[in-house]
Amino acid sequence: MGDKRKLADEATSPQVKKAKREDKKEKKKEKRKAKEVVEAVKAEVPVEKSDKKEKKDKKDKKDKKDKKDKKEKEEKEKKKKEEEEEEEEEDKKEKKEKKDKKEKKEKKEKKDKKEKKSSSTDSEETPAEPVPDAMEVDEAPVEQEVAKKEEKKDKKSKKDKKDKKSKKDQKTDAPAQPTDTPAEEPVQEDEEIKKNSRFICFVGNLPYSATRESLAKHFEKIAPVSLRVATQIDKPTKCRGFGFIEFDNYDRMKTCLKLYHHSMFDDGKYPPRRMNVELTAGGGGKSEHRKAKIEAKNIKLTEERQRNAKQIQKEKAQNERAESGQNDFAHVHPSRMGRMA
Repeated sequence: MGDKRKLADEATSPQVKKAKREDKKEKKKEKRKAKEVVEAVKAEVPVEKSDKKEKKDKKDKKDKKDKKDKKEKEEKEKKKKEEEEEEEEEDKKEKKEKKDKKEKKEKKEKKDKKEKKSSSTDSEETPAEPVPDAMEVDEAPVEQEVAKKEEKKDKKSKKDKKDKKSKKDQKTDAPAQPTDTPAEEPVQEDEEIKKNSRFICFVGNLPYSATRESLAKHFEKIAPVSLRVATQIDKPTKCRGFGFIEFDNYDRMKTCLKLYHHSMFDDGKYPPRRMNVELTAGGGGKSEHRKAKIEAKNIKLTEERQRNAKQIQKEKAQNERAESGQNDFAHVHPSRMGRMA
């Protein structure tokens, strides 16, 4: 009993009570710390989870973008391939069409030649006008003209037959008045030939300030029929450096080519320039037939110009020799100098 009392007294003593209080406080502090640690750990875990989610989302977005970019590139490449294939097909079609056109033209020309040969045996042909060798007249192909003439002759023969029949029927009546068609048709033929034959020259190396008036002033001595200066689309007053000049006959065109080629053109705005005067083909266009025709004409023209230049040089040399007294044929009569030279 005494021991129990002692223990009860000690438990009720103030020191023991303080110790118990302190123990309780320490336990509470430890519990709080443990709770804080647990909460901190819990807070860190969702942060890490959210970071992982964000990383995954970023990766997914990148993958999606990469896939889209790849798809877009593939689609662009496909489109380019398709466009290239379409362009190749179009080029092939154009080439085929050009070949077909050429073949058709050749066939037509062959047919025309055959018809001409057959018609020449049946009907008498009128003599064709002589075409100059050095400088061809700018006209439609001679074959087409001959074909037109033959068609007109056929029409004439048919009309003549009809007229004869009508005269036979009208024997009892007064003599019919002579028709004017046979006399008029040759005139029409001549007019059509004149329309087809055009005497046009190309004028190049013109200044940008050249106008129709300045060009007409330069060529006023040979009286051209028409003048045309090529101008820019955006600036209709600015020359493109070339033009065309047309004459009413072959002789004037020839004098223009002879005298005005490499002549100095001066309009007062630009320094004087040496112009080029060459042959061309009427009708315009960039067809291979037209280019070949113009090239052949100008080749003949250059050959003739070279021949004339050589002849002029020979004459100059002969004159110089005669003046200096070094001529070996001074005793020969001038009429025979051509044989001795």
